[in-house]
Amino acid sequence: MGVIFLVSLSSFVHAQDTTHLMQSYIFFPYPIYGNKWHSSIGFTLTQMPRDITEEVQVRAPAGDYHVTRKLFKGFYMDGRINFQIVQNHFSLGPRWAHILNRRFSFSVGDDFGWWFGNLNIGDFKTKANGWINYPNASLGYRIRRSLLLTLKLEGSINLFYSAKVGDQVTSYSHNTYTGWATSLILEQPFYKKKNFILGFKAQYTNFFWQTWSLYETFDRKLFYPEIIIGFIL
Repeated sequence: MGVIFLVSLSSFVHAQDTTHLMQSYIFFPYPIYGNKWHSSIGFTLTQMPRDITEEVQVRAPAGDYHVTRKLFKGFYMDGRINFQIVQNHFSLGPRWAHILNRRFSFSVGDDFGWWFGNLNIGDFKTKANGWINYPNASLGYRIRRSLLLTLKLEGSINLFYSAKVGDQVTSYSHNTYTGWATSLILEQPFYKKKNFILGFKAQYTNFFWQTWSLYETFDRKLFYPEIIIGFIL
C-alpha cells in the first residue's frame, strides 16, 4: 500500500507540474517558467476628459513596449515604456506572484515611473517631468490552458512634478496621492504560437502624465478610459 501511495503521489505532483504555464504572458500574475524574458509591443489609446481638453479632443495613441524578467521563484521584474512624440513614460518595478490553484493566481508589486515631455510652440519652450509610484495587485483567472484573464488594481502617488517655460518654473509638487486605476486584460493565442493582448483600463485620477501640456486649472479627479492592445513577442 505504501508503494502504491508513493507512486500515486508522484504521479499527482507530476500532473500538477505540467499545469505550469510555459507560454509567454505579460500581465497575467503567475511565476515565470521557461523563458526568462517575456516581451510585447503594441499601443494604448486613452480618451481625454472634455473638462481639460474642452472642444479639442486628443486621441493620439501611445506606443507600448512591455517586458518582464524572471528573478527567482515567484519574483520577477516588470518594465514598460509608453512613447509619444511630445511625451514619454518609463516604469520599472518588482512583482511577486503566487499560484492559488489550477485556475487562480495573484501578484503584488510596486512600480516607479518617470515621465518627461517637451513642447515648443513659437518662442515658448515648455518642458516637464515627474516621478510616480504605482503600488499594485493583480488576480489572474486561467479560463482555459492558453486563455488568461487578469484583474489589476493600482494606486498612483505623484512623488515629484516640475514644469518649466524656458527657465521659469511654472508648476511644482511632490508626495501627492493622485488616484487609482483598475484594468481587465485578456491574453490569448493569436497566430503561430504568438499571443494577443486586449485590455481595458479605467483610471480615476487628478493627474495623468499625457495631459501635462494642457495645464488644467482645477484640482479634482477625472475619469480616463484606456484601451490596451498588444502582441506578445
